[in-house]
Amino acid sequence: MPNTIFATKIGMSQAWSKLGKRLPITKLSVADNRVLTLKKSQDDKMTAEIAYGAKKLKNMAKPLRKQFEKSGFSFGASQIRGIKVTEGEVEVGKNLNIDQVLAVGDVVSIQGVSKGRGFAGGVKRHGFHGGPRTHGQSDRQRAVGSIGSGTDPGRVWKGKKMPGHYGVDTKTVSGLVVAYIDHDKNEIWVTGPVPGFNSSTVRIEKTGAKREIELNLAASGIEVKEATPVKEEASAQTETTTETQVTGKKEASNEVETK
Repeated sequence: MPNTIFATKIGMSQAWSKLGKRLPITKLSVADNRVLTLKKSQDDKMTAEIAYGAKKLKNMAKPLRKQFEKSGFSFGASQIRGIKVTEGEVEVGKNLNIDQVLAVGDVVSIQGVSKGRGFAGGVKRHGFHGGPRTHGQSDRQRAVGSIGSGTDPGRVWKGKKMPGHYGVDTKTVSGLVVAYIDHDKNEIWVTGPVPGFNSSTVRIEKTGAKREIELNLAASGIEVKEATPVKEEASAQTETTTETQVTGKKEASNEVETK
């Protein structure tokens, strides 16, 4: 089974376990993971190119357009990324479904691009406390402070935490658990925050570990579908038919005895 799939971040919510514990939940939409190509590397490992996101085929570059048509797709994709697979796990021209990768209780690592915050100061970017607000310091509350000595080394050390561009970094959050899978909406719920803004694309990779998790569906706002009593009706019809057949046989036997 493949261990990687791509999703779109919907947003955060909350859910409740059967033990009464409140869990932070991030909802992710998993849809249109299409297998575009399969490539074999020199070390005999397979790489599958996954096309994700909707895009008109006419708006794509001509080589990619030809590749999509060759793979049997009538529409393009906004992103194309590779995942490692073994031979026979996926097929070109088919979709990669949730059930092929994930199940409830799987521990996953999710990679995404953090939100962009522009040029930020030391307090926001690195969590500095700032200077005192008394003793005549009227404008030093959010200042970085001293950044090094003057004579030795006579320069600012490389890697010093200072104001600068904050965000738009590739971040990975590990140890999240798949709490719920909605097959009708192609959604999965994971416990904890996920990097990136809403509607951004994230990469979900299964670690192989498992954790037991049971949600209180009613408290978490999940509709529980009641099973239709089809089997009971069928059994009742079967019993009625059987009784009719037995009655018919008895009547037939009585007629034979009378004759």
